[in-house]
Amino acid sequence: MKKLIRRFFHTIKENVFAEQSRWFAFVPFLFGIGIALYFSLPFEPNLWLTLAIVEAWLLAFYFCRFKNLNVLFISGLIIICGFINIQMHTIYQARNVQFAPQHITYLSGQITDITASEKGKQRFMLDHVTDWDKPLIGQYRITNTGVQEDFNIGECVELVGTVFPPSRVPLLNGYQLDRKYFYEGISAIGYANSEVFKIKCPHGGNKLNFTARLNNLRHKIGTQISTVLPPTTAGIAEALIIGEKSNISPQITDNYRGAGLAHFLAVSGLHLGCIAGLIFFLVRWILALFPAIALRYDSKKPAAVAAILFSALYLLISGMAVPAERAFIMTVVVLIGVLFDRQAISMRMVCFAALVILILIPQALISVSFQMSFAAVYALVAFYEKFAGLMAQQKQQIGWLGRIMRYLVGIVVADFVASLATAPMAMYHFQQLAIYTSLGNLLAGPLIGLYLMPMILVCLATLPFNAAALPLKALGWGLEILNKITAEVSALPNSLMTVPDMPLWGFLLITCGAYWLCAWQKKWRLWGLAPIAVGLLSLLTAQNPVALVAPNGAGFAVRDKAQNMVLVPLATDSWLKKVWQERWQVRFLRKKDFKKSADGCLQLPETVMLSCQKGIYRYRDKVTFEPQKELKIDGQTIDWRAGGYIYDNAGKMQFVPLWNAEHCRRWQTDYQKCSALKTKAAR
Repeated sequence: MKKLIRRFFHTIKENVFAEQSRWFAFVPFLFGIGIALYFSLPFEPNLWLTLAIVEAWLLAFYFCRFKNLNVLFISGLIIICGFINIQMHTIYQARNVQFAPQHITYLSGQITDITASEKGKQRFMLDHVTDWDKPLIGQYRITNTGVQEDFNIGECVELVGTVFPPSRVPLLNGYQLDRKYFYEGISAIGYANSEVFKIKCPHGGNKLNFTARLNNLRHKIGTQISTVLPPTTAGIAEALIIGEKSNISPQITDNYRGAGLAHFLAVSGLHLGCIAGLIFFLVRWILALFPAIALRYDSKKPAAVAAILFSALYLLISGMAVPAERAFIMTVVVLIGVLFDRQAISMRMVCFAALVILILIPQALISVSFQMSFAAVYALVAFYEKFAGLMAQQKQQIGWLGRIMRYLVGIVVADFVASLATAPMAMYHFQQLAIYTSLGNLLAGPLIGLYLMPMILVCLATLPFNAAALPLKALGWGLEILNKITAEVSALPNSLMTVPDMPLWGFLLITCGAYWLCAWQKKWRLWGLAPIAVGLLSLLTAQNPVALVAPNGAGFAVRDKAQNMVLVPLATDSWLKKVWQERWQVRFLRKKDFKKSADGCLQLPETVMLSCQKGIYRYRDKVTFEPQKELKIDGQTIDWRAGGYIYDNAGKMQFVPLWNAEHCRRWQTDYQKCSALKTKAAR
C-alpha cells in the first residue's frame, strides 16, 4: 500500500515538473479558489486574522525553503492573495453602500443612467442622492411609474418614492441580488409615488463623471436606434451595440434561449472578435491600395493598432460587461502578439485575461456570465491546441466547396465544444439545457458572421455623424431573419430540457475535472474525467421540491396530483411570481375563480391536495401554512425567515432554507443588526 501511494505521488511530481509551461494555467484557478473561500464563509472574516495567516504562511515558507516545497507554498500564497483581494474589495465597497430600510420619503438626485423596466417604464440610476437635504450613501435605482417624460442623463430630479433594500432570489442556490447590488454600489431600489420633477442641480450644475458621460452617450445611441427600428429588432440592436437588453421582449428572449443563441444577445468574444477582425482586414486592404506603403512597411502592425483602438471604443459603448472585458483583454493580447510577431492564441492568453478580471473585479467569479464565458473559451482553446495540427493538414489542397463544408463543420464543432463546456453552468444555475443549440448556430452562424457583424461595424462608424439610419435599417432586416430562425428552432419539440437541481458539490467536481482536462497536455489530463463522471452522477441524488415557501411566508406554492407546481392565490410579490414561474413553471390560480368561505379560506380544487380551515392551509396532512405567520411540518414550527423548499423524503417532509438566516456578511441588508447581535453574543 505504501509503495502504491509513493508511486502515485511520484507520478504526480513527475508529470507536474514535465509540464512546467502549463503552470501559469493554474494561477487564476488558485486565485479563484481564494475568492470562492471568502464567499463560502458563514461570517465576515477578521482582517487582522487574515494578515496573521499571511505572515504565518510566509514564515513557514521561509523555514521550509530548502525542503522542495516551493510549489506547494506558492500555490497556497496565490490562494491567500485571492482571498485578501476580495476581502479588501468588499471592505472598500462597504464604505460606498448603505442599504436603506423600506420607507416612503422625498428624494432628489442626479440621473447617471436611464434604462427600462420589464414593463417599459423609465428606470433611473440616481447619484448624489439626498433625503430631505440629508446626503445618502450609494446609488438609488428608481422606476418612474408616472408620466414618461424626456429625461437626460446629468439632469437632477426630485420625487416622492418608496425605497427598499434589495432582496435575494427566492431560489435555492440562486444568485443573491443583495450581493449583486452591493458590489454595484446600489443602496436601494424603489419606485416613484409622485410625478418626477426636474430641478436645478446644486453644487456646480450638471457635472458628470466618466461613467455617467459614457451612459449618456449610450442612451443617445439607444434613442437613435429605437426611432429607426421597430421594437422587435430595436431591442436586439441595442443589446448588440450598447449592451442594453432591457428593451428585448420576454418572448424573443425565450426564443433565443431555446435556440441556443442567448449568448449572441450579450456582447462577448463573438462580437469583439468579429469587430477587431473586420477592422484589421479592412485597414490592411486599404493600405494594400497604396503600393508605396504596402511594399515598404508591414501593414499588419498599423492594422493591429487600429483594431485595438476600435475594440476599446466598442467595449466602452457596449457597457463593459464582464464577457466583453474578457474578450477585449484576449483580443488585445492577440493583437499585441501580432505587433511583436508572436503566436497569441494560447492557454496562457486565456488565463492571463481571467487573472486580470479576477484582480480588478473579484466578485465576477460567482457571476454566471464569467463562468460560462471563460468555460467556453477555455475549452475552445484547449481543443484548438490539441487538434490545430490536424486542422492545418486538412486545410491544404481543398477547393471552394471543401472550404464551405469546412466552415460549416467548424461552426458545428466549435458550438458543440462550447456547449459541452457551458452545460454544467446551465444545469446548475438554470436547470435547463438547449437541445437544438447546434442547429440554431449552424443556421444563424453564417448570417451573424457574414452580415450582422459587418453591419454593426458600419453602424458604429456612422453613428457619430448621424448617418446611421440606412445601416440600422439594413441591420434590422438581418435581425428579422435571425428572429425567425430562433422562433422556428425554439418551437421544435422539447427545445429546452429541464434537469434536476444539481448539488453544489457535483458542480464543483465537474468544474475542477474539466479544468484539469483542459489545463494539461499529457495523458494524465484524462484523470479529470473521473471527477466529471462523479459530478454528473450527483444529478441522481437531486430532488424536486413538493412545495416552495417565500421568505417570511410571503408566498406558497405546492405540487398538485399531476406534479405541476401551483401557486396558492395569496398576495404574493409579482417579482417572486416571475422567478418561480421561470424556474418551476408555476401555474397561477386566480382568486376570482374560487369561492371564499365564511372563515376566509378559498375552496381550491381537489387536485391541489390543499385544504383550508380558518385561514390556515394544510398540505398533504403534514404541512401547515398560515400566510405570513407560521409554518409547521409534522407539528414542528419552522424558521422561514429565509424561505425555502420542502422535500418529500419517503413520506417524511424536510424543509431546506434558501440560505442560513444566521449567516452574517457585509452585503446582507441586515448586516449592521446581525453584526451587533454577534458582537453582543460574543461578549
